Amino acid sequence: APVEVAGGRKVWVQVTAGGFHTCARTVRGQLWCWGSDFWGQLGNGGANTDVGAPVQVTGGGGAWADVSAGYQHTCGRTLGGRLWCWGNDGSGRLGDDAAVADRTEPTEVAGATADWRTVTAGTFHTCAVKRSGRLFCWGLDSAGQLGDGPPLVGRHTPVEVAGGRTDWTAIALGRSHTCGLQRSGALACWGWDDAGQLGDDAAHADQASPVPVAGGPWRAVTAGGYHTCASGRAARGFGDQVYCWGLDTYGALGDGAPLADQPLPVPVSGGVGVLSALDAGEYHTCARLDLGRLRCWGLDSNGQLGDGGTNTDQAAPVLVAG
Repeated sequence: APVEVAGGRKVWVQVTAGGFHTCARTVRGQLWCWGSDFWGQLGNGGANTDVGAPVQVTGGGGAWADVSAGYQHTCGRTLGGRLWCWGNDGSGRLGDDAAVADRTEPTEVAGATADWRTVTAGTFHTCAVKRSGRLFCWGLDSAGQLGDGPPLVGRHTPVEVAGGRTDWTAIALGRSHTCGLQRSGALACWGWDDAGQLGDDAAHADQASPVPVAGGPWRAVTAGGYHTCASGRAARGFGDQVYCWGLDTYGALGDGAPLADQPLPVPVSGGVGVLSALDAGEYHTCARLDLGRLRCWGLDSNGQLGDGGTNTDQAAPVLVAG
């Protein structure tokens, strides 16, 4: 069940969880992280020492407006629109230059421009949207997850996703796939498709540039390690319906049916209501529907569903305790 973060602060406005660390932003634009610091992903300029309570990120270019924790790295955007990353730079996921070098403090993404709108740090790659609506990615490109064409080993500086669109509004990164939501409500995915996580068909073919997801229009998207979830308008009545597709080994699709991977969106059991948050972990998913109630489903090996039970995987949403 949930426990309160040390310090008893009442000023948090954003939180993001990575592979083994967590970061949060305060109302005044301060950024704090805690957990594993093996790669410098806490950003406090220390000696890569794990910490069990929040430590403040040092450096950067001013007050923070956005933060995203990846598997072993973190990225943040300042109020002025500048973009910074720190931690593990394997395959160039920090995006700062052509030389791989881990960073214990924020390092600015190549180009040093002040026109970034949002950033998402993934497992081995990173993507960010500019104020113009253009989408750029960098880092590992083994399955085409950067979306710029034929896969390469990696990119150390931002490259634009194929198509030159200027209407990207939200991005979700899985282990080796990426999905992007467009202003029209269209949703596209690219990269690895071994379990159907691209949501386009049953061919399980990797894609090095965006392919449209079946269904829609879509309103929000999140990507787990090997699955994807999104919300669309409910077919009947008011509110949203949550859909998932891809790997279902532990019930991460939440459809309540016998476990089976799905190459096309399937509705989450009971996943209808007014959606205010949707987020996927490696093998589990959580959604906040109706009056702030939080439900999770999928893998529960370490209690990640928060239902206060016996760490039992759930193929349909269960209510978080507390």
